[in-house]
Amino acid sequence: MLIHADADAFFASVEQRDHPHLRGRPMVVGPQVVACASYEARALGVHAGMPLFQAVRRWPELLVAQFRGSAYESASADLMALFRDITPLVEPGSMEEAFLDVSALDGGSVEEAGRIAAALRVRARRELGLPVSAGVARAKLFAKLASRRAKPDGLFVVDAETEARVRPRLPVADLWGVGPMTSGKLHDAGIVVVADLAGWTVDALIERRVAKAMAKNLVAIRDGLDDATIRLPTARKSISSQRSLGRSTRQRSTIQEALRDNVIRALARLGEDPRPASRLDVHLRFDDDHAVMTPGSLDEPSRDPAILIGAALAALERTAYEEDGRGVTMVGVTFGLPAADSTAPGHSG
Repeated sequence: MLIHADADAFFASVEQRDHPHLRGRPMVVGPQVVACASYEARALGVHAGMPLFQAVRRWPELLVAQFRGSAYESASADLMALFRDITPLVEPGSMEEAFLDVSALDGGSVEEAGRIAAALRVRARRELGLPVSAGVARAKLFAKLASRRAKPDGLFVVDAETEARVRPRLPVADLWGVGPMTSGKLHDAGIVVVADLAGWTVDALIERRVAKAMAKNLVAIRDGLDDATIRLPTARKSISSQRSLGRSTRQRSTIQEALRDNVIRALARLGEDPRPASRLDVHLRFDDDHAVMTPGSLDEPSRDPAILIGAALAALERTAYEEDGRGVTMVGVTFGLPAADSTAPGHSG
């Protein structure tokens, strides 16, 4: 059985833990863009990726905490250490979330796995001062869906009977990795929920311009062959984040906001990895499916979100995307990372 454990509103929760005057208040973490919003702020409509000045102008009651990279890295290390104290089989997904394989501890019992997850949440609150939501299931898809349903600060357990009942009714748009563009292609083919995949082959989905890896994943999900493999982390050479815009756009603010959001997401995905970004590339895909990559300029390796956002926006301007008449459908960013034993200097925020 797997547990997907995910600290709620991670950056904001660390700030609320460390600064009592922020607790229970609508607050966000800056500096130039909303890196994270507390649940109190989310109730107002504030979301990550929103330009900070825009959020504060619209909601003057927002409290703003400056991004403290070293504090989040330390909290992430503590969180992952707690996870590994429960089981060595931990696959981090980002700074604040991971899959835990507790099969050796639960005897295959979903009830026992649920008790392990409940104890994990108690320890995270008591020892680290952080709220953690958790989902329990036999494989990654339903464990992640369960933790999403459990938020904020809850636990949801999916047994075999529930999985079998829910699987056919799952909206394909809610499946892990299915973005607005893929969802649109599937909907155009009459595929709205998993049950609608009946009779579809991988090749038939590819003919509908669904990426091969995604087509294989969709068929596996339909057939109940979900991924339950824990992949232990290795030193990566790069880290990326991309965001489908859902529709073609040439609106400058929309594209810039998506790029800012990707920088923050890519930083979060570094998790416990202490290495700074030594290279930065900006990726755009246009409505004719043509893609371009533009390198950014970094004076030195960095983890400072303000520096990386600035470099990404400067690279975006060099693509001249506003001049050629095509609309943008996807925005992404990739950070190149130095070798694992590198001691290159960097900023922690």
